Order: sequence, then structure tokens, then C-alpha cells
Amino acid sequence: MTLLPPTPAQQKRIDKELPSDPEMRKQDIKMLREWLSKQSHLPNHIDDGQNWERFLYNCKNSIERCKLILERYYAVRTSLPEFFAARDPLSQDIQDSYNAINYFVLPSLTEEGYRVSIFRLRETDVEKFSFQALVRRVLMVLDIRLMEEFCLSNIMIIDLERCSMAHFAKFSPTQSIVRRAMLAVQDSMPFRLFSVHFLHAPSFITNIINIFYPFLKEKLIQKFHVSNGGGEELHAYINKEILPNEWGGKAGTFQELNATWQQKIEKNRDWFLRDEKLSHTDEKLRLLESNTSCLLMEFEGIQGSFRKLNID
Repeated sequence: MTLLPPTPAQQKRIDKELPSDPEMRKQDIKMLREWLSKQSHLPNHIDDGQNWERFLYNCKNSIERCKLILERYYAVRTSLPEFFAARDPLSQDIQDSYNAINYFVLPSLTEEGYRVSIFRLRETDVEKFSFQALVRRVLMVLDIRLMEEFCLSNIMIIDLERCSMAHFAKFSPTQSIVRRAMLAVQDSMPFRLFSVHFLHAPSFITNIINIFYPFLKEKLIQKFHVSNGGGEELHAYINKEILPNEWGGKAGTFQELNATWQQKIEKNRDWFLRDEKLSHTDEKLRLLESNTSCLLMEFEGIQGSFRKLNID
């Protein structure tokens, strides 16, 4: 099992933070279905395959927020094919990405009910680092999580130990593909972000982060924790028991956790191939007053996709 459910103590904390009202949830889902029936531009399989309850929960039970994210969830699949038009888990670029980059989600939640994701290079050869393939993997993992779990928020850990300036150059926001990835990941998924931890940060990391500042909310910047130390720095923030073995925890090794998520993505191959064919919008049928018709205009104008990030 790759995503363990909350413990009773975690569930109690989650329920306190975001109380559940089953009757209200039924009414909310009914309203969403009625809204969907009037959105002719959206794919007609949503009601069969999309878990409304998880979408609503991740949007803090806000129907209007849920409508917006659902719109954007499908709009980016049409507008950003570089991340959604080739999502075969067995494709060579995705397979190569597993060998070059550790990217996985830890099995256990934090005590607060947060989910922890980890990014760490395995291969130092910059030629083997594909930013585009990594973004595809991230989006595939997020889709699986939408199908399987609830969590209050997310913690991202980025271990920069093996990163060079050449790697940083590949995901600079000055590049169009990086800004488009921001749009795909941050504006079209109903996940909240609690904090980002940078480990083994090089001396020039401040200059790198400064490049991103125009695209970030001040509130998000305040969530950054930058350290030149390793995994032991996380013990002050996260129960070390849930961390990878190499960082003093018991979740498994980096290699094991990376391989587990590779297998999980490959197990869902049929879903990804089907979703690639079905999950598109018909922009000719979109109503002009739709608040997502300006999605790409926001991007092209570099209004800053992170500026709409749902931050706790």
C-alpha cells in the first residue's frame, strides 16, 4: 500500500480542521451535477469517473472553487498537450525519468494530516534530466491521489544535493515550458500547499528563488524553509518515523519508494491511456462568460500562475 489512511488521531485532527457534513455534501454534489449538465464544453464522462467528493474536500467544500478547478483541470489537458498528450507510463521518457529522478509520496500522513512528497535527483548527468517528463510524472501522481485519498494539505521536500547550475537552468521560470508547467500543476489541481523544504541548498539558491519571486505570492514565500543540511533538518517539522530510511525514518529507502510509485503508475496505465483520449474540452462550445476562458490569457500575460495557488 502506498498511501496509508489517517490514524484515528490524525482523522480527529482532520475532522476538526475541516468538519464533514454528509447531508450538505450530498446537496453540494447534486448542485455540481446540475452545473455540469449545462457545461457542454466539458467532457461527458466526468460524472462516471471523477470523484466529486474528493474534489470538493480538496477545495475546502467550496462549490465555486470546485467549479473553477474542474474547469481548469480539463482546460489544461486541451491547452497544454506537452504534459497530457503522451502519458503512457511505459513510454521511454517516463521510464528514463524514474532512473534519473526520485519522485514519490510518502505512505503515511504527518500528525497534522498533511501528505509529504519528495523530489531528489538520482542521476547527476544533466542530459538525463527531462523537466517535461518529470512534470508528466508529477501530474500522473496527482491524478492517482485524486482517485485514492483525502488529506488536509501538502508538504514538498526538494533535495538539491545533486543539482548543478545546469539543472537549475532547465527549470527556470524564464522558460515558457516552466511557466506552462506552473499552470498545469498549480492552477488546475485541487491540492493545498502547506510548506516547501529545500535541503542541501547551494550558496546561490537565493538567486534562484529570486527569479521565481515575481510569480509567487508573499504568503507562499513565507512557507519556504531553506537549509544547507540534509534530511535530519526535517525532524523539527515532521515525525521522522514517516520519512525515508536514509533520513532516519522507516518508510523505506529512496529506491524502494521510487519503485513503488513507478509500479503504481504503471498499474493505472489503462486509466491514463483512456483519460488521454476522453479528457478534453470543446472550446467552441464554451460560454464566453466562463471564468476559465481567460486561463491561457493569464498565462500568456504572465500574470503569474502561482498567484492563484491555493495556500493554507
